Amino acid sequence: MEPLEISAEEPQPEHPLRILVVEDDPESLQMMGALLGLWGYEPRLVPAGPAALEAVEEEMPDIVLLDLGLPGMDGFEVARRLRGRPGGRDVFIAAVTAYRGEEHQRQAREAGFDRYLMKPVDIDTLRQLLCQTSAGDRPADSDYD
Repeated sequence: MEPLEISAEEPQPEHPLRILVVEDDPESLQMMGALLGLWGYEPRLVPAGPAALEAVEEEMPDIVLLDLGLPGMDGFEVARRLRGRPGGRDVFIAAVTAYRGEEHQRQAREAGFDRYLMKPVDIDTLRQLLCQTSAGDRPADSDYD
């Protein structure tokens, strides 16, 4: 795998999105936070489902990048609970997961996810998704990977 090249000259979003990243792997969480910060977003990083719901209580994010395989409370349950909160229907939720297969994708749709991204996440795909969401576009179900 070639090293990822990221330029500090990346174009910055006009209106930075609040992005909640929920990932139990500390290295992956920090890498995602650094990447999003470099791109000009305002990431909030949490390692577990209950912490994600607490973060949402404090400030509703624009986007949630949510791992499915979390200890204690999985990402499916976090998404269902988030969707049930006031304003939760307006949040864009993307699964970022190593779970493969149609059954997991079906469960994600039913839980309220807008997009399903496989790990390792393609950086260009993530950037495009964030740009679309920043512009107010919500990718259709056909955009499940």
